[in-house]
Amino acid sequence: MKVDPPELPTSQWSYDDPGFWDEDALFRELRRVGDICHQCRRCLPLCPSFPKLFELVDATDDEIAGVARAGFDEVNELCFHCKQCFNHCPYTPPHEWDVDFPQLMRRHQLVRTKRDGVPLSRRLATNTDLLGRVGRAAPALLNLANTNRLSRVAMEKTVGIHRDWVMPSYTSDTVDRWFGARGPRAEGANGRAVLFTTCSVNYSDPAAGRAAVLVLERSDVRVDVCYERCCGMPHTDTGDLDAVRANARRNVDDLLPHVEAGAAVVVPGPSCSLLIRNEYPKLLGTEAARRVADATIDLMEFLLRLGKEKRLNRDFTRPLGRVAYHAPCHLRAQNVGFPSRALLKAAGADVVLVDACSGVDGTWGMQARFHDASMQVASRMLERIEAAEADHVATECPLSALRIEEATGRKALHPIVLLHRAYGGDEA
Repeated sequence: MKVDPPELPTSQWSYDDPGFWDEDALFRELRRVGDICHQCRRCLPLCPSFPKLFELVDATDDEIAGVARAGFDEVNELCFHCKQCFNHCPYTPPHEWDVDFPQLMRRHQLVRTKRDGVPLSRRLATNTDLLGRVGRAAPALLNLANTNRLSRVAMEKTVGIHRDWVMPSYTSDTVDRWFGARGPRAEGANGRAVLFTTCSVNYSDPAAGRAAVLVLERSDVRVDVCYERCCGMPHTDTGDLDAVRANARRNVDDLLPHVEAGAAVVVPGPSCSLLIRNEYPKLLGTEAARRVADATIDLMEFLLRLGKEKRLNRDFTRPLGRVAYHAPCHLRAQNVGFPSRALLKAAGADVVLVDACSGVDGTWGMQARFHDASMQVASRMLERIEAAEADHVATECPLSALRIEEATGRKALHPIVLLHRAYGGDEA
């Protein structure tokens, strides 16, 4: 088929380029890429965006030109930015057709947000640091509100979060407080790492943060902890570019001294490592952002690298049994393989890989209006977890863990917690 070249190749996209924000140019690119996707349809089963796009095209006698702008807005609303279509697409850069559907959806969302703004309810729902600080100050109160049926119904009607979505729990014993009182305890013969704990681990899963420190120290890696604010990923869900950039700028300022001292920036959450690695340099355009991005690595990827270099402590003493391991979409988007699977296998576990999407990715899947569609996306993941008949369920993605708990009642642990147990460690 004949395909027109892009007016603005994705490699030349810049948030500071007026052409990036031009709605007419965006609409032309949506039609160009939409026509390619319509002819291919390889990504039909991945998410609700593609069925909606093809439904709109089919309703216009297979002509993409008949799809209105409002129709493309519907397609954009159904994209939850899992990025799996990029891995499936045969026409991604450097192919001359230059199809990057996730980036196009992000551009569309940013343009829509600039046009329409962000509702207050969405701003509140994505302000993870505000919620975390409130939860740290009054964990019992917030945890009660998050589990009480009446308050959850009210939350659904006001903020839009589905009443059945499992909200994270909060604690006053956050990772930054714990490490601040403890400090580093390894000399660092096998290198240095600064643990960027992420908002989810710091405020709601401190056991994973503590386990990360203890496991790294077992292999004589000097660990420091750095957490002042969220990476900014939740703000990308709403298209709030200013908020993402503000967080990115301040995080780069905080992390750069550690990088200059020779530390790797180790991140336990794949959505966060993806943003820091891939987007911080584009967001800020500075050498400092590039240096921090180049030094950033997924926590389990870092440990696996130690293993390949024969520097990982392998004194595993406690059996783990069978583990159903869910590989997060944003980890797969980084093309680093499945380091958690390899490490858990090295620790003696029987690992069942579950490489299917949880249908959450950001705040999309917790919203009441998308909940049914989100659960449909998650059905393959949930079926595979149930079929595994595992002793443990594990995933690095905190939102996938909440989806698993919502649907099955089982707690999904970060793989670092299981690795800590395999060493004989108690609850971190």
